[in-house]
Amino acid sequence: MRLTLCIIFMSPPATSVIQIASAAAAAMLLLAGLAFQLGSREAAQEAGVHAAPHEGYVQLVESLPAMSDSGAPVLPPQEAIQGVVRPMLAVIIDDVGPDRRVADTLIATGLPLTLSILPFAEAAPDIAYSASRAGLDVFLHLPMEPVGLADPGPNALIRAHDAAEIARRLRWALSRVPGAAGFNNHMGSAMTTDRASMERVFAVLEGSGLIFVDSLTHQRSVAAAVASRAGLTALRRDVFLDHVRTPQAIDAAIGEALDRAVATGSAIAIGHPHAATLTALEGLAERAEAAGVELVTVSRLAQAQARHQAS
Repeated sequence: MRLTLCIIFMSPPATSVIQIASAAAAAMLLLAGLAFQLGSREAAQEAGVHAAPHEGYVQLVESLPAMSDSGAPVLPPQEAIQGVVRPMLAVIIDDVGPDRRVADTLIATGLPLTLSILPFAEAAPDIAYSASRAGLDVFLHLPMEPVGLADPGPNALIRAHDAAEIARRLRWALSRVPGAAGFNNHMGSAMTTDRASMERVFAVLEGSGLIFVDSLTHQRSVAAAVASRAGLTALRRDVFLDHVRTPQAIDAAIGEALDRAVATGSAIAIGHPHAATLTALEGLAERAEAAGVELVTVSRLAQAQARHQAS
């Protein structure tokens, strides 16, 4: 391993020369210590020994994915690079589409967001193209039957539908969000708890390569488990960012998502295009950096999972 220290002097006044020399010496000592620690870690790995992780710094991936209560695989610790891992947080913004200006604002943030687009929105195809060109993840926000009388929107998937109608509505929805890397449920608290209904949904999508994120609008959802058995990459939402739409509550939810990413290696948070959420996103990059968390798209998070499972 090679460590290089570059110190740039910019003609400091004479009174600061001693301070600069002291800082340079301290930096050299710090890098020497890091080189020793990393060298020891690499040697331990080559010998087949897992070095104990430094608290709050790095962890070694040592375990296979756990299983959730529903039987769906839980995302394993985040991507490993030469034995060192960094926590990952993926943020999905749901309900994108009805307000084109908000969609453009989200695309312009520069954050690696995943935009989940409602298929019945008039601008859905254009937003999907714009988001893809900007390097964001594009998801289909698939309307499904909820518990109660709320309207999930046109062409929603309903438990009473047979396989042919499910297939027709699914294909229509996917055609409205071109280039979608995956999808998550819009509403669906009734649909996602019905195993037979979800089996009809995922039977259509076997071999599609799509990622499914269970929004977990109901705690007894079986959607992720059924998707996994159908061969899809199945993930689950960890935190809703704006269930309560106040700045204080959203800030707290972001903190919860970052804490979960650090504690478990990864997390998926879902927010919505509310004004308070957009404001909170402005400081997300700085908060993630301070927490040592990498912001990623859902596709990137899924790729990290696949690499881990293959190793």
